[in-house]
Amino acid sequence: MSSNRLNAKVHKWADSMSIKHKCVKNWNFLVRKTFCELNLSHLSYPENMGTNYVQPIPNPNFTQLSPTLPAAGFSTSTPNNLQPMMNPNIDANNKLDILTQKVIEICDKMSVLDEQPKKFNSFDKTVQTLVKTVKNVSKRVDEVEKSMNFVNEQFEINKNDVIEVRSAFNEIRSEKDATNNTIFRLQQDLDDLYDRHIDLQTRSIRENLTFTGIPLHDKDEQTEQTEKIIENFMVCQLKLNRPAEYERAHRFGKEYIERNKRWLKREFVRKAARKLRDTGFGISEQFPKEINDRRKTLWPFFHKARRKGKKAFFRRDRLFIDGVEFFPPEKTDQQNSGVSRQQPRRNFDDDGARPKSTQRNNNGRRFQKQY
Repeated sequence: MSSNRLNAKVHKWADSMSIKHKCVKNWNFLVRKTFCELNLSHLSYPENMGTNYVQPIPNPNFTQLSPTLPAAGFSTSTPNNLQPMMNPNIDANNKLDILTQKVIEICDKMSVLDEQPKKFNSFDKTVQTLVKTVKNVSKRVDEVEKSMNFVNEQFEINKNDVIEVRSAFNEIRSEKDATNNTIFRLQQDLDDLYDRHIDLQTRSIRENLTFTGIPLHDKDEQTEQTEKIIENFMVCQLKLNRPAEYERAHRFGKEYIERNKRWLKREFVRKAARKLRDTGFGISEQFPKEINDRRKTLWPFFHKARRKGKKAFFRRDRLFIDGVEFFPPEKTDQQNSGVSRQQPRRNFDDDGARPKSTQRNNNGRRFQKQY
């Protein structure tokens, strides 16, 4: 293959690959280098391959042989007597074909390199996107750090507030405990005063007797008339020889109240009340309202014990059955669960002018005695 044909092929390939100005630029250098490698220095390669001009290159190794006479002893008519001929153009063409293939391979590799800018551009865009993303993430991290700093500041403030509130709460708790202790002592004192009040009230009317069932004769009854009615009642109904000595008498609602001079006189009249059975009249001790309410709750148990033939009697607001104090079951949840507890009671028998301290429940409040 001549250099002109090789040049045409290269230009055609360069035009098809759009890299004519790149490949042709280095073509002269590559061809010269290849020529040197192929020992084709005797061939002159033109500087400008853009033209179709090919300069004939003389070959010093090539000698034109003219037909000669055969040597002695050889026949010229046989093909074996032909002189072997070497054509250097064939080797050059083969080498040019090899060179062309190498150039094509190089151009293919260069075409691959032409695609690298696109990849570089894509990579550059990706890197720029990553840079923007990193910037955004950095901004978000800065915002998060600011938020965390604010949260930490608020946490410290709230922590201090909690410490202050806790200390204030502890102070309030200590004050509350002191207040509860004070209230407990005051409640104990109040319970003590209440018990003393009931005891003093009971002692102040211990000589009084209550007469029931006596009809009312006059709405505007005077004290003198009341005393005469009581005296007649003692003589007529109680069958006394003479009326018992008393200090005064007055009517209180439907009942007559008589105050005796001495407790023994009161007991004398009260025991005589047995004669009033089935007469509609009655005589009883006078007690404060609180004790009367307690006695009323014990009356059903008193009559029940009497019907059974047991010995039952009252001592103020306490019921004794066969010599044992009776405690009614409490109307609480303990009764439903089958658990009954006897409430401790105060004993008035051995009290002097100043009653003793009484038992109370743990919270210091006055418990309600149920009977």
